[in-house]
Amino acid sequence: MHKSRLSSIVIDCHTDHIEQAAGFWSQLLGQASQTDDDGHRAIIPVADGGVSLIIEAVREEALIHFDIETDDLAAEIRRIEQLGGRKVGAADHAVIMEAPTGHRFRLTGPSSHALSSSGNVWEGD
Repeated sequence: MHKSRLSSIVIDCHTDHIEQAAGFWSQLLGQASQTDDDGHRAIIPVADGGVSLIIEAVREEALIHFDIETDDLAAEIRRIEQLGGRKVGAADHAVIMEAPTGHRFRLTGPSSHALSSSGNVWEGD
């Protein structure tokens, strides 16, 4: 048995000033952003502990994708593959998955306390 949940929507940006990029989204949503120590990522958490918005500086193609956090990466990969998805790679402590429709998303380890209280529980493989 393992858990997983939608944890964040990630907006990739071509920028050298993540605070400015995050400023727009922060003001739009009426929530303060928190920039990480290296200045490449800002998080706009939501008050109820639900899905966070992450603004991330990237050099590759600027896309919007989502992250799913799980307490068992191997079990979640198997579950997604059984649904028709596939693993396409790994990056930054995450596994890149692809849905049958061609849309990519990231699987990460637990990134919030919300997983324990609001994650979906999946029975064994």
